[in-house]
Amino acid sequence: MSNQDDQLARFALAGQARDVVKAWVDSAQILSLVTALRDKGWTTYLTEPRTLDELAAYSGLPAQRVSDIVSALAAHGVVQERDSGVQLTDSFAALAADDAYIGLDDALDQAELLTRLIRTAATDSGPLPLTEADALVTARATGGKATPVTAALYDRLFLPQIPELGEAIRRDRFIDVGCGVAGATTTLAGLFPELRGTAIELIPAVAAETRRRIAALGVGDRVDVRVLDARDFDEKDVFGSAFWAQPFFPEPTRAATLEMILQALKPGGILFIQEMEPVPDEAGLPSYTLRRLIAQGWGVPFGRTAEQLTEEAVAVGFELVRVAQTDFGRMVLVRRPI
Repeated sequence: MSNQDDQLARFALAGQARDVVKAWVDSAQILSLVTALRDKGWTTYLTEPRTLDELAAYSGLPAQRVSDIVSALAAHGVVQERDSGVQLTDSFAALAADDAYIGLDDALDQAELLTRLIRTAATDSGPLPLTEADALVTARATGGKATPVTAALYDRLFLPQIPELGEAIRRDRFIDVGCGVAGATTTLAGLFPELRGTAIELIPAVAAETRRRIAALGVGDRVDVRVLDARDFDEKDVFGSAFWAQPFFPEPTRAATLEMILQALKPGGILFIQEMEPVPDEAGLPSYTLRRLIAQGWGVPFGRTAEQLTEEAVAVGFELVRVAQTDFGRMVLVRRPI
């Protein structure tokens, strides 16, 4: 190959990389645009059809700027233009709705947090900082809300695949360890009037949001929220079932937390542990690697398999019931020996 051919080949390779960077830039720009418009109330305003003149009056922006914004949003599938005006597409309207499992606001807040943390991961050798406010953003963006949508998902998909959960809730008390905003517990409380539960959360700001949601749903008399390190919970032999939000527990705390749950359960009581972040296919690998970078920067295990989770639980005295394949991923069921 001549020197000139080599230079042309290098130019083509650099062009490929520029195309990748351009795709990154495009994604960053639309994310920034939607976040800024959300902050200005557009995503609420556009749940109804609006004319360009109405948008200009609402935003205080020049008509041409509004037209360009709408064009960009439409090109990225955020809004659609109809005879009656511009409004959110059906998918974004569902995401922005009050009954969304995890809403648009929560997703955008999480995106801002993760973008900041990724920069920190590349410049600081220490653990990634996580304030109470950050923890609340994470909890809201991962825990979801109890809504008719989530109730339908649980009732139609999840609970038939692990009937042991419903059976245990009807018989005995339930404990949610590392509850976050308690999306699962509040959904279950809505489906099972018999549910009597305790939810344990370490971060006060997150626990306060959990209590607010529980009160709003009218189940405060049935779900008790405790703010403490799960390892310090000292009730024994009283629960028939438990759920452990294992991805949020750092390695040094895990064995002691499992030992606490073992003692809190009655003999025969079942612990449910969800496998999170299985290794994806090639298409999902890029985002998976970024999530792993953040999780490991927080000092929590990432992508622990159902088999590994079983080993952890068995090591402290649980015995395996089964590993269930559900629409929410694999679920490990272990119990306290009878």
